Order: sequence, then structure tokens, then C-alpha cells
Amino acid sequence: MATDPMEIACDGGRIKISHDIVMTIARHIATEVKGIVSISGGIPGGIVDVFSKKTTTKKGVKIQNEESQIAINVALVIKYGVKIPDVVKEVQQKVKAAIEAMTEIKVSRVNVYIQDIEVE
Repeated sequence: MATDPMEIACDGGRIKISHDIVMTIARHIATEVKGIVSISGGIPGGIVDVFSKKTTTKKGVKIQNEESQIAINVALVIKYGVKIPDVVKEVQQKVKAAIEAMTEIKVSRVNVYIQDIEVE
């Protein structure tokens, strides 16, 4: 799926990390946050048009390449009754920290789109 891998130069050579890897990290970390039910199937249609051609998508997660970093967009389903701003802030912090720690790719921002609320 990812045709434009992220490249990191290091002493021993170059490392190429597929966008699929970054999206898998984002999906996994986001679903570990209490209050998140699942990753939604996609980002709302009008929002998709905002992104450039340097965007890669995998069920509910998009990566947008920027100059020397990336932006992550995540569409989520949350539990009814949670405090949405608190849950979103936690997702943003954890996704950014995990991607940067595991890949050394700088994340400029993590945009979260709440697509649905699951009522039990």
C-alpha cells in the first residue's frame, strides 16, 4: 500500500520504514487508550480532499508527508459517556510518542476524528 516509505539516514546506512508500519503502530496504540472502541473505516470525505497526493491510507489511519516529518490522521469510535477531549488528548500524545520512539520519524501532529459513539 505504501509507495513512499520514510527514509532515515544513520551511521551504518539508510533505513526505510513503510507507511504501513507507521499506520499499524498508530492503530495499535490508539486502540489501547481507555474509551476507544475501535478504529473507524475512514476519514470523512470532505477532509480527505484537504490532503495532498503524499497521503497514504490504511483503515481509519492516514499519513501525510511533510518536509521532514509526518502528520497522522486517525478516525475513531469511542464509548458513550467518556470525556472526549481527554480521550483525544491521550490518543494524540501516545500515538506521537510511540511512532517517534519506535521509528525516529518526527510527527508534527496527530489529528483525531471521532466518527461514531458506541452506546452499550
